[in-house]
Amino acid sequence: MVSLRYRNSLLIVAAGLLAFPAWLGAQQALSHVRVVRLSYVEGTVAMLRPGSTEWVGAMANTPIQEGFSISTSADSFAEVEFENGSTARLGELSRIDFTQLALNSEGDRLNHLTVQQGYATFHFVPEHGDVYAVKVANTTLTPHGKSEFRMDFADNQLRVEVFDGSVEVQGPASSTKLGKNKVLEFDTATALAFNVHEGIQKDDWDQWVEARDLQAVLATNEAAVGTKPRLFGWSDLDTYGEWGYFPGYGYGWMPYAPMGWAPYSMGMWSWYSGFGWTWISGEPWGWLPYHYGAWDFDPSMGWFWMPGDFDFWSPCMVTWYGGPGWIGWAPFGAWGAGGVTVVPAGTVQGGKPVNPRTVLPPPPRLGNPTHAPTFAGGQAGVLGGTPLPSNTFLPVIGRTSLGPKPGAASGGLGTRSVAAPRTVLMGGDPSAERAELTAHQGFLRHSPPVLHARLGSTLGGHYPVAPDLAGANASAGLGGSRKGPGSTPGNRSSGLNAPRGGGRSSGAVILSHGSGARASSGSSGGSSGWGSGGSSGGFHSSSSSVSSSGGHSSSGGSSGGGHH
Repeated sequence: MVSLRYRNSLLIVAAGLLAFPAWLGAQQALSHVRVVRLSYVEGTVAMLRPGSTEWVGAMANTPIQEGFSISTSADSFAEVEFENGSTARLGELSRIDFTQLALNSEGDRLNHLTVQQGYATFHFVPEHGDVYAVKVANTTLTPHGKSEFRMDFADNQLRVEVFDGSVEVQGPASSTKLGKNKVLEFDTATALAFNVHEGIQKDDWDQWVEARDLQAVLATNEAAVGTKPRLFGWSDLDTYGEWGYFPGYGYGWMPYAPMGWAPYSMGMWSWYSGFGWTWISGEPWGWLPYHYGAWDFDPSMGWFWMPGDFDFWSPCMVTWYGGPGWIGWAPFGAWGAGGVTVVPAGTVQGGKPVNPRTVLPPPPRLGNPTHAPTFAGGQAGVLGGTPLPSNTFLPVIGRTSLGPKPGAASGGLGTRSVAAPRTVLMGGDPSAERAELTAHQGFLRHSPPVLHARLGSTLGGHYPVAPDLAGANASAGLGGSRKGPGSTPGNRSSGLNAPRGGGRSSGAVILSHGSGARASSGSSGGSSGWGSGGSSGGFHSSSSSVSSSGGHSSSGGSSGGGHH
């Protein structure tokens, strides 16, 4: 596996340093804006932004920050992935508030979550002095080291089950430490003593969580190119595409996509304070390739993504264009109209979907490129989604729910039969997954397979993605490498050795899973071997990048993505 030097993702935003919340103790200055990822959505998942009273439908790959809330309706589920691959998975009719997502001066991540009701499973992998805490009613759950645990909360009844590691439970009058395989039950209304015992009984939700965990590990291990330590979204790349070696460019990744597809063409734009216009991809894999690295285009190969390094998270990496009644954008380095997505002018400002039904033909003349749109986000663009219908039920605390409560809501503590997602992969085909898993003796037994979404879908399944490039056979269909217009000369894989075999020497080589070429790890302060023609290899917005190096970046621009 190719090794990639990656500095710990210690995210600080140019918004500046704020004071430590009083309820945690005013000990030192913190950065309060980090970015975590809504990584899985099934059914109706709602999001509430800080300062807003309007719940909207949330898309996967939405950036989540401090103060955001996520809630699920009936038969609906969500997963949030933290920078290092830790996860918070939310069952149906549940709500979680991201009370604190901060970074202290030592580079430690402080993660404080509040579960208002429902059931959720947390898999935390702390690094250095990272802190995770989950508050439920008058009780706080604090894991020690690597841990995985589940909590169920309904009608003042709390149950905590520890699958791995240990969790300290602090109640209003007492505390206890739960080890692996321990169960705690507690009536938060009476504040009686904790009832601790053994006997975890796993249900469909627990089986789904195990399958998601295992898929992420297997896909990461199988990938021809890897990162150490684990990075959020990396396992998606093996699941939804192929890694290749592109002569003249270096190592890159290609999604399973139809001919004519271009990056930044399926999703929506949303306005984030401090970031400006931020791209939210409708593609299941659309996190890392739209916020790190850079896209390249070659006429003989199509679009492929070059990772770069991961010092900066960017809201987008595009060049903007504008004209009468329309606005467009293209990945940095795209040439002419071939890589430009054009929509009516109100689509971006109004936070409307970008997809094959809403895009316009590129005009014959694009005009001059601009750093960013001249307008800020309107109310719809700030919401980050479409307001939910009035008949949608959500377990919204402190106000009337949006709709009538379903007659047979599951998830109460009186039963262990709670709802679970139908698929391991977002946008996956349940019958195809079952057939694949059954053929391999079951996903959670010996020799489990890695699931690959070669027919994955985007935007809720409305626009299928066909596998034009599938596995090792893809190299046979690729022509000789020709430099794309606007690309930077030179081999972008500085420090990497070209792989042997797998295709013609003049064309792209699709790397075998888990056995790609080896790369030098690079220096900690410079190129990691994934750069885009320069020495730093870091890509970020010129005005709103999120730094992983303990500082922040600003060049005075207003909103759009840029790169240095």
